[in-house]
Parts: sequence; C-alpha cells; structure tokens
Amino acid sequence: TPFFFFFDYIGVDAYFPLSDKQTPTLEDCKLGWQPHKLLLKQFSEHYKKPILFTEFGYRSVDYAAKAPWKADREMTVVNLQAQTNAMQSLFDEIWDENWFAGGFVWKWFHSHNEVGGNENSQFTPQNKPVEQIIKNEYAKY
Repeated sequence: TPFFFFFDYIGVDAYFPLSDKQTPTLEDCKLGWQPHKLLLKQFSEHYKKPILFTEFGYRSVDYAAKAPWKADREMTVVNLQAQTNAMQSLFDEIWDENWFAGGFVWKWFHSHNEVGGNENSQFTPQNKPVEQIIKNEYAKY
C-alpha cells in the first residue's frame, strides 16, 4: 500500500548522476538533470505531493556529478568548479518548478569558520565558491 498519501511532501535524497566528465560544464549538468526532472515531476503529479530534497549536495572533487552520493575518502583531488557547476544546475533546473518544495544542503556545520575552504574535497559548501551560489538562491525567498 502506498504511504505517500499520508504525508505532506515526498522526501528525496537528491544525489542524481548528471555527467561522467571530470569537470562538467553548467550545460552538461543541466542536460544531466533532464531525465531525473521528468521522473520527479511525474512522481509528484501521481501522488499529488510536492518533492522536497531531504539532502542535496556535491563534493568538490573531480567527477563530482558522476556519482554524487560517493563519499570515498580516496577521492581527494579538489575540483571547486565541478561542485559549483553541479550545484548551479540544480538551482537552475529544479528550484523554480511548481512541484518542488525546496531542500536541505548537505553538509552544513555549525562551526562555520573551521570547516570547508578551497582545499577541502568534502561535501560542505562552506567557505568555498559554491557557498555564494547557495546564499544567492536562498536569498530570493
């Protein structure tokens, strides 16, 4: 029995593969969203519930958009542009859709000045160029 009807939102961990490229362009990432975007819309329409991204984010590593759920500690080559392009594509392609309710950035720390930075290859957007993209998008609301 489907249980989505009992909830206000459909929660999705948004780690969708967007591109196999080492440093995908913004356009590569936007193109990569198209099949996922269609399925999310259909899912939302079928259950008559908006989609909420319970987690979304990209590591600042090479191939960040290939398998964005990966948290391998061996992936250490920092690629801030890959993270930035993938994140911007999410906002460009998904954020303003009428079936989309918003989302929660992974991974945000309370000790802001002690985390992230341009040498950090992990998920946090803090103290990296991608942080400004997130601030700009959230400031619209």
